[in-house]
Amino acid sequence: MDYNTETLNDIARQVAALMQTAVAKQAEGSQPAKIREVETMMREALRQIGAEALGQLLSSSAAPSAPTLACPCGGKLKYQRRRSAVVLSVFGRVSYERDYYAGCQCHSGQAPVDEQYGLQPGKVTAGLASLLGLAGIEFSFEQSGEWLKSCLIYDLLPVVHKIYLRSIILGRYIL
Repeated sequence: MDYNTETLNDIARQVAALMQTAVAKQAEGSQPAKIREVETMMREALRQIGAEALGQLLSSSAAPSAPTLACPCGGKLKYQRRRSAVVLSVFGRVSYERDYYAGCQCHSGQAPVDEQYGLQPGKVTAGLASLLGLAGIEFSFEQSGEWLKSCLIYDLLPVVHKIYLRSIILGRYIL
């Protein structure tokens, strides 16, 4: 995907300024940060930026609200309200708001943004699901948590443990 170089350079300058402030703050009263600490701080900042940006993108992705949508059963779904949702992505927890439609005789509901991006609120995104699958193939359960934490910069292990325990209790794998 091509990005505007000028825009990327502007964003990079802003991130560099943010990091300079963070590095200076960390260095107060201790030794200057080494490149490893700087890289870790920058990856964490970029993860947080990614989570916020993804949430904003999903919240603003909806076309103007239509009063009704066609339901897969053949009926009509009526616009209800903006409804919040959360997904777990490679950036961590991402919150967003989207239009929600319901009120059909089949009692189903629909959020066009979720369908557009293939999202299931309360579940993991496709990008994170790929990493989870790779971790499950390549590493033991304990090692996969550490590997994921090093790749993602946040601790996914509590979520993985919850999924694992649910699957044992219910006798099947559930996200």
